[in-house]
Amino acid sequence: MKPRFTLTPVSLAIALALLTNITHAEEMGTLVIEDDTEQSSTTNNFNYVSNVAQTATKTDEQITKIPRAVSVVTREQMDDRAPISISDALQYTPSIQTNFYGEDNKQDWFVIRGFKQANNGLYQDGTRLYSSGFYSWQIDPFMLERIEVLRGPASTLNGQTPPGGVVNVISKRAQLEEDFGSVTGTVGSYDRKEINLDVNKVINDKLAFRMVALTRENGTKVDGVEANRTLLAPSLAWKISDDTKLTVLASYQKDDSDPYLQFLPMEGTLTSNPNGKIGYNTALGNADWETFQREQTSVGYELEHAFNDNLSFQQSARFSHMDIYLRQAYFGRYSADVPTYGALLDSTNSRSDIVRLASTADGYSDAFNIDNRFIYKVNVGSTKHTVLTGIDYQSIYINNKDYASDPIIADGNKIVPGLNIPDLRFNIYNPSYSNNIVLLNSSTFATLTDADLQTTKTKNRQLGFYLQDKANITDKFTVIAGARYDDTSNETNNTSTNTKTDIDLHQWTGNLGASYQLDNGLVPYANYAQSFNPILALDADNNPAKPEKADSYEIGVKFKPQSFDGQFGIAAYQVTKENLSSGSSGTANFRQLGEVRNRGIEFEAIANLNRAVTLVGTLSYVDSEIIEDTNSANVGKTPAQIASKLASVWANYNVIDGILDGLKLGAGVRYIGETYADNTETNKVPSYALIDAMASYRVDNYKFQLVAKNLLDKEYIATCSGFCYYGDSRNIMASVTYDW
Repeated sequence: MKPRFTLTPVSLAIALALLTNITHAEEMGTLVIEDDTEQSSTTNNFNYVSNVAQTATKTDEQITKIPRAVSVVTREQMDDRAPISISDALQYTPSIQTNFYGEDNKQDWFVIRGFKQANNGLYQDGTRLYSSGFYSWQIDPFMLERIEVLRGPASTLNGQTPPGGVVNVISKRAQLEEDFGSVTGTVGSYDRKEINLDVNKVINDKLAFRMVALTRENGTKVDGVEANRTLLAPSLAWKISDDTKLTVLASYQKDDSDPYLQFLPMEGTLTSNPNGKIGYNTALGNADWETFQREQTSVGYELEHAFNDNLSFQQSARFSHMDIYLRQAYFGRYSADVPTYGALLDSTNSRSDIVRLASTADGYSDAFNIDNRFIYKVNVGSTKHTVLTGIDYQSIYINNKDYASDPIIADGNKIVPGLNIPDLRFNIYNPSYSNNIVLLNSSTFATLTDADLQTTKTKNRQLGFYLQDKANITDKFTVIAGARYDDTSNETNNTSTNTKTDIDLHQWTGNLGASYQLDNGLVPYANYAQSFNPILALDADNNPAKPEKADSYEIGVKFKPQSFDGQFGIAAYQVTKENLSSGSSGTANFRQLGEVRNRGIEFEAIANLNRAVTLVGTLSYVDSEIIEDTNSANVGKTPAQIASKLASVWANYNVIDGILDGLKLGAGVRYIGETYADNTETNKVPSYALIDAMASYRVDNYKFQLVAKNLLDKEYIATCSGFCYYGDSRNIMASVTYDW
């Protein structure tokens, strides 16, 4: 039987402790609590607490009135912790297992409420960042104003999404109120060097321009793995009239790097090997051969027009282009385990040599998103309705060159005795990197050339129609109901083999939620929501796979105190997802597993207890269980890589007066519970806890800051599933900022 765990006593204890601390608030100074109506999800509210969010309803709405679990990471919190990725920025957000492969420079990885989010569930300014495979967007957190997380199924307003929820990053954009700017220089671990710039200029009372820019180079914990990034993100705000506003947003990001992730064997990392543990800094690939080059460019706009006080129109559109060139080595198998030739490749069974395979990609993608919506406010009797109706469209086209199957990496300077082929052995315990890499067919060992590359063209699209009504039955009782219809399709054409697939899907989804504000400030709520996500694959008989579908039930309580600035929330949920898939499309090993049921509870506290103390605390527990599977041995087991327990706490202390006025100290602890490396609960990955810290000092227009991640330099395995991945080492960054 699985262990059960409840957060309720812990949650109540933390809440009581926080409320007790309020009695001391007057000793530290007076708090100013911002009115909800004065905040916006597109401007900086200069603290950790946000009263509003847009992701759950596509309009700025008070978080306490949204009958869903919503979290916001503000710019202030990101500035204090200096995140180097979106995953990094979400490390103190409930029910999110971030960086579970370690830090990756190809894309951000999340597990939300026990469901993986790869290539799905990441949005920018309310529209999907359409990704597929290696053609995945990675947004630098410096260009963001905030990050909003809506947990639970969210298909009613967004279409195809995973059941864990959506992560919506809000871009910095030009502001019409005043001029401001900052420039920061940073140095840090692994020869990190960075300069960033953020300047807003008000041209006149109707026009403003903003430029966000960054250049960075750094190494990593892995020998020889380095990265370079350049970012430009201009924006323009134009107040066409009192009723019409246009915001233009563009970005260009270039990564000229080595791929971070090392796909290591389980034997030698999680389980034993006669040669000991594989080195924490071991690189699987030759730094002169491996490469990850990506250029991602986007341009879009947000248009708002009010016809009158009751009717308005909003339109968001973005065109995105990406160029990718990837060559990366990963673990294939130990040489001794190669069928037929294992004894020849490792005659002494030393188990130090491995065979490496290569991931390759060369091509581009074009994506387009547009969302058109009308917002109508009408009173029916005593009920105030806000009706949202819209049509959205999203598409992506990918043109990619790759080999039919991942090739073997071999050393062209050496020959395997008896086989007369380039040496495919690589000593992972004593690496030696060849200057003459050749690629071999994984079945025939024949040498591959560019002539063996195949071109595949992929077209995905989604057209959706949605309707949502937010009804304020009374000032305290709110109901939100919505429905959506989607028409999605996928076309894949391998022009080299003339192999084509065409998959179409039509899907209805809905949601219903209600909240009630009690006189003591508590807001209980409940909701039901659905999601779907197409599986772009064929079974062994070339029939289209069924889409993944999920249903969620959630109850919770939110609390916004009146005596200090804070947000508290606790939620319990059950999400059931069906038609999970595994294996390769069109092959005998492809199968749809059945159902996974996740039951969980989560707690979040964000509070400016007074002018000096800020606290962020989260606790999460999920019981993730395979309840149906074509392999009966997996039924009742926990899916691979899912941590049942997560916890984090971050605290800041600001020195308000005296000789140290301007000093800020912060520290945090992140705990990630144990996971399994497979669906059979055979190999267990240990839990780990990491400590972060920061110190900053502001004098006039200058801020000096020191940030340390994984302060104690703990070595740990982030996750295993087929491969194992070491977690991030200690990373220390020192910066100087001048702002005006």
